[in-house]
Amino acid sequence: MMRPTESAPSREHVADVPGWWQRVWRRLMPPPIAELVLGQLNRQLTVLEGARAELEVGWVQGGWWSVPSTDGHQRLVTGYAAAGGGSPDHVDGSCLVGALARAGSPSDVGRAVDAVYDALWASRDQPGAPRDGVLPPVPAPEVRLAQVRMLTRWNDRAGRTQEEVLAVVDRAISATIMDLMAAPRPPAPADAPLDVHAD
Repeated sequence: MMRPTESAPSREHVADVPGWWQRVWRRLMPPPIAELVLGQLNRQLTVLEGARAELEVGWVQGGWWSVPSTDGHQRLVTGYAAAGGGSPDHVDGSCLVGALARAGSPSDVGRAVDAVYDALWASRDQPGAPRDGVLPPVPAPEVRLAQVRMLTRWNDRAGRTQEEVLAVVDRAISATIMDLMAAPRPPAPADAPLDVHAD
């Protein structure tokens, strides 16, 4: 609490200090530690590899999943709402987004969606943002939803092939592996002293 005789620095003075907001940001939002970055990237890679495996089994357009119906025919299911709040237990085919949704937890799937979206743009010779060994910021929910819609439209475009979809997922897997290689490593534990008395 301020005493009446003390005065707070003026806003103009604080704003003039170079980089004051950067120091505050660093203090309030420290960078993630290496273990967290590596863990997130490894989970993202697991989702991407799982999605690729799903797409190799079967790829569909016009729905997220192809599921067997009671009469033995295939039925397309679209989105979480149609699947009763999650992905079906058994599918015979998946679209790009459906395969990602089945491959991991919602937080890890979100990062994988970002990676596939970036890979799609990279396949069109659009440069991505440099990563510098850190995770990109999590996009706003509206942005992530727009990414999902764009990936769904791209998957469903007439003439699209399973090979094209797999190629974009492969590009996302490669980029994630490169991010893993560039990510900071946790400090190595100090070498344990040798026990010279051990037999």
